[in-house]
Amino acid sequence: MYHQPYIIHIRLIYISIVCVLLSSCSFLNEEPRSGQAEESIITSAAILERQAVLSLYDHIGGNEDGVGLQGTYRGIYDLQTFASNEAIIPVRGGDWFDGGLWVDLYLHSWSEDNECFENAWLYLYQLIGLCNHSLALLEKHSELLSTERLNCDIAEVRSLRAMAYTYLLDLFARVPIITSEDIELNAIKQSERSEVFRFVWNELQEALKYLPDERSNSRGEYYGRVTRPVACFILMKVALNAEIWTDDDWTDENLPDGKLIKLICDGAEKNAWDATIYYGEQIFTSSANYALCQSQTNCFAVYNETASENIFTIPMDPTVYRNRFKNLFRSLHYQHASALGYGGENGSSATEETLDVFGYGTKHKDCRFATTFFADTVHVNGLPLILSSGDTLVYHPREVLLNLTGSPFVANAGARMSKYAYDAGGIFDGQLRNSDIVLFRLADVYLAIAEAKVRNGQDGSMEFETVRTREAIALGAFQEPRDATLENIYYERWIELMWEGWHRQDQIRFSRYVEFPQERYETVFPIPLKALQTNSNLSQNKGY
Repeated sequence: MYHQPYIIHIRLIYISIVCVLLSSCSFLNEEPRSGQAEESIITSAAILERQAVLSLYDHIGGNEDGVGLQGTYRGIYDLQTFASNEAIIPVRGGDWFDGGLWVDLYLHSWSEDNECFENAWLYLYQLIGLCNHSLALLEKHSELLSTERLNCDIAEVRSLRAMAYTYLLDLFARVPIITSEDIELNAIKQSERSEVFRFVWNELQEALKYLPDERSNSRGEYYGRVTRPVACFILMKVALNAEIWTDDDWTDENLPDGKLIKLICDGAEKNAWDATIYYGEQIFTSSANYALCQSQTNCFAVYNETASENIFTIPMDPTVYRNRFKNLFRSLHYQHASALGYGGENGSSATEETLDVFGYGTKHKDCRFATTFFADTVHVNGLPLILSSGDTLVYHPREVLLNLTGSPFVANAGARMSKYAYDAGGIFDGQLRNSDIVLFRLADVYLAIAEAKVRNGQDGSMEFETVRTREAIALGAFQEPRDATLENIYYERWIELMWEGWHRQDQIRFSRYVEFPQERYETVFPIPLKALQTNSNLSQNKGY
């Protein structure tokens, strides 16, 4: 298990701020005494690794809005979820207007000064800046570590930095590649999307040679850390999105052909789809022994460190970690949350499109609907929940609208999130809890391989059906087989990975994100206004 940082350094804070704002004259202008304080405590291998490697993981989750890969508001997760068509935060009378933030995300009517864009940009460059500083520390104090240990630590930090760049690549496309803390502002240049893609790919290829083949989701030495299976998952995702992420003009009609995109995989050249399959299968054959759980619910149980399916998670413990999980808190009706001993903000709901994909209201409703959403009459401890008005709380999924002001269903429209198990041990309105936040899991690997096979002209039915039928098998229910077509895989990903922060990326890859060709520019967010104002080397993305 990793620990909180040994000490918070002014120097680290300074460097991260400089990196994210990209506005300092030099990355060398540090406060001297803070640097000396840091140097004075690095006297052993254990302290060096704590400072340079383990401390980085305190930044994967977050306890402030805009910080972390998932769990908080107004950052990466909200861009991937509420700028897609899987979920919505309706205006509910005087609640949730927030200056039009959520409406703008849903309607794609955002501007370059949107708070979520700035938060995501700042957070990711903060993480990159911290990684660069860690690499400098490891180099400076390399004599404290064996060659093997040093190579492993460097690989882990480079992998974390590459992961941060995959999010920048996905969200903003054209971004600066910064690999050193010692860089002048005039040397910071914006790279084209294909260049960032190749940088990420090469970084992970180099790192993969030295990473341990260990489980990351189980308590122990590598709990919550990047190991070889985690890096393989990132490589799989990068290859799967290669047609999108190698395209330097995503606003035109032309898309690179994945069969013609050549990628080096452990020394061998493969096309993008074969590379996706290769790294997915590396996870299957890993000595970490990942395996699908009997039910999806095992992945999101209260104590899910034992879930064999989870590959990379944000560790949670209400008394140990500061990481917050606010997604349930944001979704549940106030009195529903209160009855569970939580707080609630009565916000996020499933869209009509999501209801249709799950087959809600039909005889073909997917059995995962019941574990993914609270819908219809709400029960707590087996009994209908009675509101203070005397009425029974009923969620009305089909009554959801972008603006519910004036609707009789203003407080109870929409199916609400229920994917993570109720945790009686959660505190701070259930935001600090025991369930680890799931970032990567094996079901996604199966579906990625199925998709890559179909795009490559192969049969992906085994992987597709393995995921699609496992819940029905667990319940002893019959589920008619479906062909592993791209359309069916798209909808299966929607169902299986609902609320997990992947849907916007999937929509773009399956050409389902924008309605008209002239709106293709919306598949990439604008470079944040403050970044443009602080660095004249940056230019805005096409279309904005």
